[in-house]
Amino acid sequence: MSTKIYKTRKLFFVCMGVLLGGFIFAGPAQAKTLTYSMYTPPASPGGVAAKKTFDYIEKETGGDLKFDLYMGGTLTNGKTTLSGISNGVVDGGLLVSAYTPSALPVNSIMADLLFYNDDVRVSAAASVDTLLNDCPACLAEFKKNNVHPLNSVTTPSFRMMCKGGFEKGFDPEGLRMRAGVSETGRWIKEIGAIPVDMAQTEAYQALQRNAVDCALGVPSWLHTYSWEEIVNTVVNLPVGGYQGGSFINVSETAWNDMDAKTQAVLEKAGMYATATLSYIYLHEDQSASEEARKKYHVKFIDAPSSLKEKVAPFKQQEIKIAIRNARAKGVKDPEAVVNAFIKNIEKWKALIGDKDLSEDQYAQLLIKNVLHESPK
Repeated sequence: MSTKIYKTRKLFFVCMGVLLGGFIFAGPAQAKTLTYSMYTPPASPGGVAAKKTFDYIEKETGGDLKFDLYMGGTLTNGKTTLSGISNGVVDGGLLVSAYTPSALPVNSIMADLLFYNDDVRVSAAASVDTLLNDCPACLAEFKKNNVHPLNSVTTPSFRMMCKGGFEKGFDPEGLRMRAGVSETGRWIKEIGAIPVDMAQTEAYQALQRNAVDCALGVPSWLHTYSWEEIVNTVVNLPVGGYQGGSFINVSETAWNDMDAKTQAVLEKAGMYATATLSYIYLHEDQSASEEARKKYHVKFIDAPSSLKEKVAPFKQQEIKIAIRNARAKGVKDPEAVVNAFIKNIEKWKALIGDKDLSEDQYAQLLIKNVLHESPK
């Protein structure tokens, strides 16, 4: 790494200065540059948010700490980033626990509770609050892998996006739906539909060929994957979303090499990054939904009460499954993580409520209630 090269050169010049009677002096401390790996492309929400975060860190440290950001999986991919940090190949990177569940079984509990993700701002705040303040086992397993997390990762909640107008109301009975993950597959079965496992990139052609009737995904995918050209109806009912992992982090090795002032900058940067990523997702969802309405005449309809009534008991069922899965992976007290996360969901629902918060107001709320610092 460039940092190690710098230290070697600095030592050489310091020694030469001593040998020559002090005529050569060591220069001022040079900027440290850390490598950061993202498997997503530069224009993705994560790519945009990461660049903004690292620009903030460079500014707040006066240029003493910089990040070289490698995008699109050029250094590591979703499955290899954790081992890359652990082995020192990279100094940090986007971590999604779904790619390495055996290495992050405690952290994966929050991901298994994806049906508690109704609002990306609430879920993002609750997951980072749980991770940093209420889940020592989460932090311990990250530390075991040489990772110092500064926040978590949260996506918006999924919606059911379907072909057909449903003039008499939405009835999922017998519909074939693109599932994606096991949790959404169980939900699809619960409502009498048929889950079909496929990637979101395959859903357009599947909808076009009538191989599926609906696809579950975040609203921004209406535009990203051109689903707006095929679907006619979006059901306004949140049906799960990812939370867990770590969006912004550094290796424990790098963290321990920083002074307290730099560490404080990074901790605050983690909160700003959470806000930036959440609001990028919100704006993308809003923009894609508006385009789908105006340009493609896609209808957004409410779910019938009979469907809404299935959500609460389904959540309880998912808690039991999450606990059972965690115990099977060797987690000793998964109930503690479940209880802390659900408590924090309720806490952040109360804090955010129906407030029309700006991105910065949301960030300040995170700084106050997660880092327990006074807002700016």
